[in-house]
Amino acid sequence: MDEITSFEYSAGAGALNSNVYKFKVDGKKILKIDYPDKNGFIAVHEQNGETEYIKASYMKFSTSK
Repeated sequence: MDEITSFEYSAGAGALNSNVYKFKVDGKKILKIDYPDKNGFIAVHEQNGETEYIKASYMKFSTSK
């Protein structure tokens, strides 16, 4: 399965909202981004062991093999 390499989200419509937040897997701060679960949450795993769970009205991710 392809891995998520970057992820962006916003509480509003992406094109209309200037507050778009972005994460990119870099191996330093962000280790891994999981696909959405059955409830629509994406998990962002950080180097410090913390995991942030995000669900927003606008979510977009890029993948690579």
